[in-house]
Amino acid sequence: MPLAEVVEIDPQTRLVFGQGLDLAHGQPDVANAIVHLTGETLVLVDTGVTIAFRDALAAAAESLGTWSEVLLLTTHGHADHVGNNDLIESLAADLPLGRARHYVSAFDAGQLLDNGQTYWTRSLARVQGLVRGVDDPAASAQALMSIFQPMVPRTRFTRTFEELPLEHLRVGPLHLSGWSFCDGAIQAIRTRGHCAGQIVVHLADSKLIHLSDESNGPCGAMHDANQLNIVRAVGDALTLVETGHVDVVTEGHRFELLRRDAAIARLSDILNQAAELDAAAGRLIGADSCDTATFIDEFTAEAERIGVTGANPNPMFNAMTALEKLHDQGLVPSGDGPEQKWRRPRLNTEP
Repeated sequence: MPLAEVVEIDPQTRLVFGQGLDLAHGQPDVANAIVHLTGETLVLVDTGVTIAFRDALAAAAESLGTWSEVLLLTTHGHADHVGNNDLIESLAADLPLGRARHYVSAFDAGQLLDNGQTYWTRSLARVQGLVRGVDDPAASAQALMSIFQPMVPRTRFTRTFEELPLEHLRVGPLHLSGWSFCDGAIQAIRTRGHCAGQIVVHLADSKLIHLSDESNGPCGAMHDANQLNIVRAVGDALTLVETGHVDVVTEGHRFELLRRDAAIARLSDILNQAAELDAAAGRLIGADSCDTATFIDEFTAEAERIGVTGANPNPMFNAMTALEKLHDQGLVPSGDGPEQKWRRPRLNTEP
């Protein structure tokens, strides 16, 4: 799928496709973005990165007609989702003051302040000495972030979701929490699985849910991921499709539209894989503890056997995912680098 290809979902909605990460060639991953018109409000869900992607977003907006307000919702603060946030400035250039809004979770605000340097240094520090080339987490983070250009994540319109009153959202049979916009036509649902600030977005007019990165795989990689929340977000999306309240599912890094049957199959696979990964992790850990480097290799092999595919299957993300699974299993690390081990909590009093 070529970068920045625009696909029409319905007359009011466009999906702009991104691209995968290629560290060896300095190619940043670019997350898919949604452009939607509801009433007179132009809604953008994420803005990706690169000039080509920015131009495609602007063209997709122009194809929808005219608007008197602009709303940008950032699903989370990772660089591949926020690089072109200043596009809202030009889209709102001819509008009266106060007609442009941009929201991101307060939990991801720090990434917008330093372009993710501190966040990625912390994430990469976990695999220091366990992955080739990650010997200096700060330097590795800087090198990684340098390929995401241009990077303008903050604008004069940027605020946090948490400044708004938290709402009880009703989507079909589900009771959720988050924030609504445009008289309920747009709902930002708190999920906090892929990372601490993650939301997914429901477009009621289009019966569409954009999962962003919650569906990257059944196991997250980042230090602030939450496996239970990932599974819950995927399960909720599956329920909405099965009950007919959502017809279209889009993701951050899967370059296709998922309509009903395809969405059900995809989301069911993720949930089944989550169960299989947990079982595999239990076998590999054993009764007490495991060697970290060995677990990473064996867990990666099990994930490949099961057919798990994430957004960026490379040694760095594979190792981060394996460590997150150990954390999800309730184990505690001791030691550093190649000597690190993870142990189960000891609760009995036997010697």
